[in-house]
Amino acid sequence: MVNRTVNPAETFKAVGDPTRLRLLRLLSRTELNVQEMVQILGMSQPGVSKHLKVLLDAGWLIHRKEGTWSWYGLVSDVDFAGGPEFRRVVLEGARLSPDAVADDAVLQRVLAERDRRSGAFFSDIAGSWDMIRPAFDHPDVQAGAVGALVPPGLELVDIGTGTGALLPLLAATGARITAVDASAAMLTRARGLCEREGLNDVAFEQADIQDLPFADDRFDAAYCSMVLHHVARPERALREMTRVVKPGGKVVVMAFTRHNLVWLREELAHQWLGFSRDEMEDLFARLGLRAARYLECGLSRLAAAREKLPPGLRGRDEDWPDVFLTVGVKHETSR
Repeated sequence: MVNRTVNPAETFKAVGDPTRLRLLRLLSRTELNVQEMVQILGMSQPGVSKHLKVLLDAGWLIHRKEGTWSWYGLVSDVDFAGGPEFRRVVLEGARLSPDAVADDAVLQRVLAERDRRSGAFFSDIAGSWDMIRPAFDHPDVQAGAVGALVPPGLELVDIGTGTGALLPLLAATGARITAVDASAAMLTRARGLCEREGLNDVAFEQADIQDLPFADDRFDAAYCSMVLHHVARPERALREMTRVVKPGGKVVVMAFTRHNLVWLREELAHQWLGFSRDEMEDLFARLGLRAARYLECGLSRLAAAREKLPPGLRGRDEDWPDVFLTVGVKHETSR
């Protein structure tokens, strides 16, 4: 909940402490959970939580819960009650912290560990992924995704292609596809699928989807299906998708809706418990994308597919969140 009232004494007091300035600087770069901030600052959890409460009460932070995890981020300049100019001046000062270099080094290790956990999971699960994926695929959403990519002949990048299960569907649109994944094991299976299906116009690239090895404005569309909740920094991944798409091109995203099913984090290496429509539309706006379509579907019709999952990954029918499809169109002036 954003604090929209100003108490000058609280607002100034909150930023008069070096530790709280360190926190503001870190949270201006990315959202972090309490455990990660404890690791970066080298403090106890109660000590970090005390500083976070001061900043939250003074209106500097936003807070959300995911199961037992607490996540914090810096309030936007639009929502900060003290005004964007004061916020900017404080953050400029926070960047002069003598701990900045050390904090950044630990932050990079924390973010790398997020990605390492996802990478290790997908390397281990590659052989079973084609059995797991149908449990949360939804035909209505997939059809909407394909519809978003017509007309034929598009230059398309499939972000986080996995084992390539959707490549035949995407190829059916007549698109020229570049399939990207960070996992070599996944790409090996995707190549095998394309060989069996006779899909000869698919290129493969092993890369971090948060740092795509493509020039600006290269593709007509970027497609990302059920990947964002596995990524350390979803906003950075979407920023990269937006960058490589031509002005007027589309960014098509499928992911789980916001939920509180923490077992998905433990069993399927989810880093984020879904995303709300407001979150996605706000993110699109910040990245220079016009929200053009949103479709949400439940997974109740896929109970039979769920029975094929390995024990421990089946959950209950009510244990699967809904899936959304959203499409953003890159503004002609975006860069």
